[in-house]
Amino acid sequence: MLRRFEVLRESALEPLARVASRILSAAMGLALGASCRSAPTPPAEAPATVITIGAEPEKATSKPEAVVAAGRSDGMVRVDGGRYRMGSMDGDADERPVHEVLLRDYEIDVNEVTMRSYRACVSAGRCRAPYDDVWWPGMSSSDHDIGSRNCNAGKDDRDDHPVNCIDRKQAAQYCAFVGKRLPTEAEWEHAARGWDGRKYPWGDEEPTASHLNGCGRECTEMFRDWGFEVKETVAGTDGWRGTSPVGLFPAGASPYGVLDMAGNTWEWTASTYCGYPREDCEEGRITLRGGGWLNHDGAAGVRTTNRDPVDVGMRGSALGFRCARGAGEVRDSEEPAG
Repeated sequence: MLRRFEVLRESALEPLARVASRILSAAMGLALGASCRSAPTPPAEAPATVITIGAEPEKATSKPEAVVAAGRSDGMVRVDGGRYRMGSMDGDADERPVHEVLLRDYEIDVNEVTMRSYRACVSAGRCRAPYDDVWWPGMSSSDHDIGSRNCNAGKDDRDDHPVNCIDRKQAAQYCAFVGKRLPTEAEWEHAARGWDGRKYPWGDEEPTASHLNGCGRECTEMFRDWGFEVKETVAGTDGWRGTSPVGLFPAGASPYGVLDMAGNTWEWTASTYCGYPREDCEEGRITLRGGGWLNHDGAAGVRTTNRDPVDVGMRGSALGFRCARGAGEVRDSEEPAG
């Protein structure tokens, strides 16, 4: 049964302890369910290879000096590869077991892709325009009406906000247009977490309104006016009832200087949702990362290791993306809009 504005986290059902079903809110547009659309062929995930399974990474006493990086003129940062311990024994069932992956050097966008940037792809005829409504399998008419209120399409004051209400194919098309690709799930987690196993991109301190655009008092009051109760991610108010302009919370930066990896929008990855380590994959379901401005797990939902599987055709008002590429990799634009 779909419970609006509530997350249902199931207990472990298999040795790999995967989540069987998780349902997110209508306004986020992140309800889970079987796909009723054909799934495009996912990009290759060569950058990550499973090596071993082990315990939690040890906490570093200080940030490695080379880890903290300033954004370049192209809006990306370089992330050094290596043997990275992915997952958490303290999180949800689908975050276990902790396992080691081998990552090549790569680059990732400092910010989520904005409405302004995405519009250039639409103008060039390479991307479909963002939708002004949400969609997910089994959606009711009331879910649709409420969820669509926070789509950024058609709003003149949202140029610097993340593009939202787009599906995974649209995100991949934009990244191809700018010579990049979507990050794999492992790349995303490492860029958010660094080497020291931190709980949140900024460290282990619990989220505050200075760290991220999460669901604060302004968000809970908005939904209360609409007849729903939602859980706070941060106490007080961060000043935004939906998305915020990107890069507005430098205190929430990751060890590499990547912004908004907690809150603002959940983010599409290139990775099909699989149990760890890369077993029992679910065709047509993609892993999201990062939490969003609306998050029904509260602070737990914006942890660096939190995962959410959604239908490949999902589009939601708390769902966007950023792009990545291999270090030194330059790719021609490809995959015209269809």
